[in-house]
Amino acid sequence: MRSIITATVLVLCTAFQFRTSRADDVHVALPQIEGNWACEGYFIRNKRPISADISVTHDVRSGALVLHHDDRAPGSYHSLEVWSASKDGSLKSSVSDAYGMRWFTSHGGNGRRLKLNRIEDGTVVEQFSYEFQDTNTLRIDWAVSRNGNRLTTGDTILCHRHT
Repeated sequence: MRSIITATVLVLCTAFQFRTSRADDVHVALPQIEGNWACEGYFIRNKRPISADISVTHDVRSGALVLHHDDRAPGSYHSLEVWSASKDGSLKSSVSDAYGMRWFTSHGGNGRRLKLNRIEDGTVVEQFSYEFQDTNTLRIDWAVSRNGNRLTTGDTILCHRHT
């Protein structure tokens, strides 16, 4: 019995050390996105305004970026996103909101631009595009495909960094 407990402790310690060292190696495509953002924009279809706060923090222990998107009244959208590098070098993002959890992938950005795609049956059905206009200005576009049609932009917001 004692040998089983000792073996279990050794396996858990080794796994923890491996996970800790891997967390230090994770680099996300847009490190300058960290911070607090005040955003204004609109829905493309009806020009209805959007106002939101987005906070992005680096989780040191996992290496992930954690994003909170909170619409200001009268908007009601709220989401929690986690961005992390995967073993194949791509960036994975999970988005949890009132619509459930969705998974997005990006196979690279150029340090200024990043597109996260949700793919179903080999087709991009939803996309978030992030583009820095300058160090303190970030544009975010959300596009969706409805009924098998091409992606169309649903909303756009322009965000300004604040402290």
